[in-house]
Amino acid sequence: MTVNSAKIGADWFLNGLANLQSREIQTQTQLSSGYRVSSAADNPAATRDLVDLGSTLAVAQAYQTNLGNVQAEASAADNAISSAISLVQSARSLATQGATSTATASQRQNLGVQIQSIQQEIVSLANTQVGNRYIFGGDQDQTAPYQYNAASVTGVDALTTAPSTRQFVNPAGSTVYQPLSAGTIFDASSAGVPTAVNAFAALQNLQAALQANDQTGIATGVTALAAVASWLSQQQVHYGTSGQRLASEQANVASQITTIQTSISGIRDTNVAQAASDLTQETTSQQAAISAQAATPQKSLFDYLA
Repeated sequence: MTVNSAKIGADWFLNGLANLQSREIQTQTQLSSGYRVSSAADNPAATRDLVDLGSTLAVAQAYQTNLGNVQAEASAADNAISSAISLVQSARSLATQGATSTATASQRQNLGVQIQSIQQEIVSLANTQVGNRYIFGGDQDQTAPYQYNAASVTGVDALTTAPSTRQFVNPAGSTVYQPLSAGTIFDASSAGVPTAVNAFAALQNLQAALQANDQTGIATGVTALAAVASWLSQQQVHYGTSGQRLASEQANVASQITTIQTSISGIRDTNVAQAASDLTQETTSQQAAISAQAATPQKSLFDYLA
C-alpha cells in the first residue's frame, strides 16, 4: 500500500484552515449579533439555563406590570379620600356659619344648596374609576357604587352592596394590597342603620337641618362632620400604608428583574472585548498558516528521480 504523504499534508492543512475559518465566522457572528448563545446548538446546557431564567423573568415582569396597575388604583383611592376629607371640612365650615344665632333662614337655605353640591361631589368621588374599574366598587367593580338621590334618607342610592374581598398577592402568596369598598369608606352602617361616621347620612342630615332652619340640627351636623372627617382620615391611612407596601414590592421586583437580566446577559451576550481579541488571534493564525504553507518547499517528480 502506497501512502501519499503530500496528500496527507495537504488535507491536514486544509482541515486546519477550515476550522480556523469556521471559528472566525462564529466569532464575527457573535460580535455582529451581540449574542454568543443564540440557539440550542450553540450551547445546549446554557440554553436550558436561559429558558429557565426567561420563564422566571416573564413572571417577574408580569408581576411588575400588575403592581403598577395596583399602585395607580391605590394612589387614585388615596387622592379621592383626601378630596373627600377636604369637602367634609368645607361642609363643616359652612355648617359652623349656619349654626350661629345671627344666621338667617335665607342664609341657611343658601348654605344648604352648597352642602347639596358637596354631597354630589362626594358621590362622584365614591364612584372614582381607574381604567374601566370603579375602584370602590368592591367585588362588583364594573358598576358605579352610588348615585345621588335627594329624596333618600342618606342622600344616595346604593347601586351595589358587594363587599371588597379581592386581594393582590405577591409571588410568595403574601397579601400586599386589598382595596376598601365605598360602603366601608363613605356609607358606614350597622345592621342597615347609618353610623355616626356615615358621610352620606351626616351631609344629608345637615342639608335637611339647614333647609328647615333648624339651628340645633345644624350644630349637631358640625359635630357629626368632625367624626366623619376623622373616619375618612383613618381610611386614608389604609391606602397610605398600602402605597408604601406596594412601593417596597416595586423596588424588590425591579431589583429581581435586574439580577435575572444580568444572569441572562452573562450567559447569552457576547463578551465584546474577549471576542475581538479572539477574532484578532484567529485572523492572525489563519494568515500565519497560509504563509507557512506557501513557504513549504514543493517537490516535483524530477526531485525524487534525481
